[in-house]
Amino acid sequence: MKWADFMKIYYFDPESGIYQGEGFADESPLKRNIFRIPEHATTIAPPPYTPGSEVPFFDPEAGKWELREIRLNNCIRCDR
Repeated sequence: MKWADFMKIYYFDPESGIYQGEGFADESPLKRNIFRIPEHATTIAPPPYTPGSEVPFFDPEAGKWELREIRLNNCIRCDR
């Protein structure tokens, strides 16, 4: 297989939309260059984010990612 035979996908939690990681979609065994995108995954890459400060959330209805700040104990980036 060549690199072009792979399609990168991005997983999100089905309930919260929180980014879960990335992987590669499987190619259809019946049609070449047709990829099967699993449920709760998208081919749209999340925006760059700062781990520990913000988290990407995916909205499947809108088809886009949103960044949200991480809040601990009702404060932003609290060091307690």
